[in-house]
Amino acid sequence: MTGVERAVELFIAVSTLIVAVSHILRPADWATLFRQLHELRRTGAFINGMITLIPGAMIVAGHWVWSFPGIVVTLYGLLLVVKSAVCLLFPDVALRSMRRGGDSPRGFIGAGVVLLCLSVWTCYSLWKTWG
Repeated sequence: MTGVERAVELFIAVSTLIVAVSHILRPADWATLFRQLHELRRTGAFINGMITLIPGAMIVAGHWVWSFPGIVVTLYGLLLVVKSAVCLLFPDVALRSMRRGGDSPRGFIGAGVVLLCLSVWTCYSLWKTWG
């Protein structure tokens, strides 16, 4: 594993842990955020897409790993890029999803659990390849 790949994994481990705990502890606040972004219509979809594109592009650029266990981080980065592409190229589709997020705070708890698993997995990957 290169230094850049390790740095990307550390970034993912830390950032997904913080976002995961926030999703789990503050789902109503996340729902409010998505409602407010939805109210901005296409501008809100673009904001959501750009926020998602930054870590997604960073992962794809610095962590093109197709072997286990690192592939999980690479696939997460690709999913973020696809999500951002939907927001930026098909904002009306993104708005439907954002409306559902704004209407259902409980969905953020599930997303938080998934992100928490990703954070733990990334920590495992770092530990397994350390040295």
